Amino acid sequence: MNIHTTESDRGFVKFEKLKDNFDWFYSNYDELKMEYNLQYVAVKEKRQIDNDYDLERLLKRLNLYNCDESIAIEYVNN
Repeated sequence: MNIHTTESDRGFVKFEKLKDNFDWFYSNYDELKMEYNLQYVAVKEKRQIDNDYDLERLLKRLNLYNCDESIAIEYVNN
């Protein structure tokens, strides 16, 4: 049996991971806003991996400019 992973399959997996990370973010929003209010929060594999008040600084630190990782980034605002 020959198993081929197509580009669309990989894209779907990345989309599902991204969706899971956003779902985790919003299901943990109350806890996140207590600690990270007015900050951008990065979530990968359903856990908070970084945060910053400045989005550009966060992106540089995560090196996401040319990356297609499924990292969710959202702004926490009380």
